[in-house]
Amino acid sequence: MTVISVREDLIAWYERRGYRRTGKMTPFPYGDERFGVPQRDDLQFELLVKPLV
Repeated sequence: MTVISVREDLIAWYERRGYRRTGKMTPFPYGDERFGVPQRDDLQFELLVKPLV
């Protein structure tokens, strides 16, 4: 799953549910209004993973 990396509260919530940060980042799609109009210029997505049990 990908989460906007500056959303530390949301990432912490997922970590409490077994997801782990990978450190793998992908750029935010600036200019693509399907993803909204960003209010800041430091956005990127971080990949979170959870092992299947």
